[in-house]
Amino acid sequence: MKTEDYKVGIYLRLSREDERLGESGSISNQRELLLNYIRDNNLLFVDEYIDDGVSGTTFDRKGFNRMIKDCENKRINMVITKDTSRLGRDHIEFGRYVERYFPENGIRYVAVNDGIDTEKNSSANDMLVFKSAFNDMYVKDISNKLRSSLYTKKRNGHFVGAYAPYGYKKNEENKHELLIDEEAACVVRRIFNMFINGISIHKICDILTKENIPTPSMHKNMKLGQNNIHYGVWATRTVNDLLKNPTYIGNLAQCKQKKINYKSKKRIHNKQENWIISENSVIPIIDKETFELAQNIFKSNKYRSGKNTITDNLLLRGLVFCKECNHTIGFRAHKQVTKKCGEVTRIYGNCNYWAKRKQQKVCTPHSIKYNDIENIVLNNLRDMCKKYINEKELESAFKNTDKLNKKKESIKHEIIKLDNDNEIINKKIDLCYNDKLEGNITLEMYKRTYNKFILEINENNKKKEKLLKTLSDIENKKNENSNNYTNKIKEFLKMDNPSRSLISSLVEKIEIDEDNNIDIYYKFRLI
Repeated sequence: MKTEDYKVGIYLRLSREDERLGESGSISNQRELLLNYIRDNNLLFVDEYIDDGVSGTTFDRKGFNRMIKDCENKRINMVITKDTSRLGRDHIEFGRYVERYFPENGIRYVAVNDGIDTEKNSSANDMLVFKSAFNDMYVKDISNKLRSSLYTKKRNGHFVGAYAPYGYKKNEENKHELLIDEEAACVVRRIFNMFINGISIHKICDILTKENIPTPSMHKNMKLGQNNIHYGVWATRTVNDLLKNPTYIGNLAQCKQKKINYKSKKRIHNKQENWIISENSVIPIIDKETFELAQNIFKSNKYRSGKNTITDNLLLRGLVFCKECNHTIGFRAHKQVTKKCGEVTRIYGNCNYWAKRKQQKVCTPHSIKYNDIENIVLNNLRDMCKKYINEKELESAFKNTDKLNKKKESIKHEIIKLDNDNEIINKKIDLCYNDKLEGNITLEMYKRTYNKFILEINENNKKKEKLLKTLSDIENKKNENSNNYTNKIKEFLKMDNPSRSLISSLVEKIEIDEDNNIDIYYKFRLI
């Protein structure tokens, strides 16, 4: 095709990252360069297409889409950019356009600074695939650097995000600091209080929705000046996430969601162990005792079976387990007609595992009346609490320093042993590597042995982490737990009808064997 037959469109793009790093110059600099090229080569300039402040990782851009439409309408048949990275940094999409779409539609592509010209057969064109890959790697490198910088800020307790968590607001003078938004914080406190007092998450959602309390997303929109006629329906996922968010006790939790990769905008929920939690970084809305009680209720609710409005409010719901198989005892209400009282509702318990696997005979029914369990547990708990309050036994329960010290020394010894084991394993890895270098073993043998050693080290590190946490709990929480349990026990002894949250704070679990014998495990201990 002759030079005069080409109708040129110049494409100009500058992302925020490019501008911040000074990587590609301004839009005006790109325009000047490309216009000089058009002039020097006597080409017909038809139009320019601009995307300013748009990332090259996406090809869904306003200016780019307009250019492609003009290509399809035959308005232009030549595209010029400053370099290949201006067209885009996703090497897959870049290759689709340059190697397939442009040739199939008779479009000539030129990247001036890279020496690319699809009309010519040059060595620069042969390097096109590598340039595209390097452009993609550049984006990944920048993404990693930015992510590392943000992670450092998050680990240091600085809030990094577009919007503050529900219940908080950004400090106008310091965007990395969170202040309490009292309007939303009142709702958060109310949700926790309802939950620990035995109200189900579904019921909480119904209450908040009926009262026209704005959902977190609606509340955010209102703060941004967007008026909402409808207040929205509270979802169980929303309330569930609020109740499990450690930010409300002052431990700022971030990275709860993540992008699939640096090219995609789609976000997915991150595993809780991968959250970045910075302790005592924000003003707490909820006290630790209330938060931990809510988490205990979550644990006790984990293996609940079915939905029953009567059994939902049982005092011991989620605390009763089968001693033989360690599965929960499920409670179901049955209506019966008696001559004396007419229609009555009685609640019976059975092993859930037995109920689900009757044909396999994996366990036995463990049939028992709920009222029998509750009466035994409450009477036993009152007796235990009275003993606990006794000054002499209270002193022996919490001032037995010899026992605590022995436990601490045992843990420290185990930690030292794990460190020594890791040191020995690392020496084995060095010897194995030397054997590979000397040709005594193959690369495959080295890989297999090395991976086995690494798994052992990782397992030891996990054990050490648990031991260190146990040691920390012993050091920091024994006095706090003592006071908490004492207060809870005094509260229990004063009440004729204790709440489920109070029972959950004192009872670890209840086990029933096949002969209906009941064992109660308490969260407080007597010597």
